[in-house]
Amino acid sequence: MSAIHILTDSSVRFLDPTPVGHPQVHFAPVTVRFPDRSVEERPDLGLEAHRSAFTANPGDAVCDPPSVKQLERIYSELQQHTDQIVSIHTSAGISGSYRNALKASESFRGRSDIQVVDSTSLSAGLGILVNAGLKAVERGLSLEDVVRLVRGLIPRLYVVFFLDDLTYLERNGLVSKSQAILGNMLGILPFLTVEHGRLITMEKVRNRLRAQEKLVEFVTEFSSIEHLVLLHSRPEPDDETRLVAERLQAMYPDNSIAFLDYGPAAATYIGLNGLGAIVLENEGEPG
Repeated sequence: MSAIHILTDSSVRFLDPTPVGHPQVHFAPVTVRFPDRSVEERPDLGLEAHRSAFTANPGDAVCDPPSVKQLERIYSELQQHTDQIVSIHTSAGISGSYRNALKASESFRGRSDIQVVDSTSLSAGLGILVNAGLKAVERGLSLEDVVRLVRGLIPRLYVVFFLDDLTYLERNGLVSKSQAILGNMLGILPFLTVEHGRLITMEKVRNRLRAQEKLVEFVTEFSSIEHLVLLHSRPEPDDETRLVAERLQAMYPDNSIAFLDYGPAAATYIGLNGLGAIVLENEGEPG
């Protein structure tokens, strides 16, 4: 039996960088298009190098998922090494990556066993699933068991964040143009979550301090946490991020809080100054 390989989107972020460069983990190209150029996302690509492009074209950056042809080409290349592939992608409610992977996998039916998984998450949430899948592969689990393990984590994975520019929500069809203009004039900050794989506005607040409070309140609803990630926009956590981390650490003294900066792909949804939390709830805890 051939070794299991994992394919995921290049917009993924990892707590444990082991998958980057691992011979059994591969990345389908996610591209961020600006009016004057395009950038191919990578798991280690920071937002900072491209912040000026976002600033020059506010709301005009578009995130393109890997195309069906690109995915077919990757599957074809992997077929030279394996006939077992777990293909884990950004939420179908956010990106077309999962749907394109499903369509691309149809061409290999009967020749390879390609299991396509909708993470219902993005960025570091996707990375948590890929890391778990790779560890399961390294333990020698079967393809079916790897997929079962990854899918079993999804209901325990939560994502929330806030942003300070409604232009990005308008660009992604979550608010109207008039709502975005008015909200920005009033300084409104939307507090969002990923629910059933889609970005949903939970609440709107009037300042970043209240947004921080909402973020902390959301996380502290969980009695037991396996992974807690703060997703920020700068290369290093700023004072705001560290303040939120300090408050959460006081409430979860036994947990390690990870910091990850998001890249250009996530910025097309979150904007340039977003702050988010990704929580993997401990198994057995009520959701």
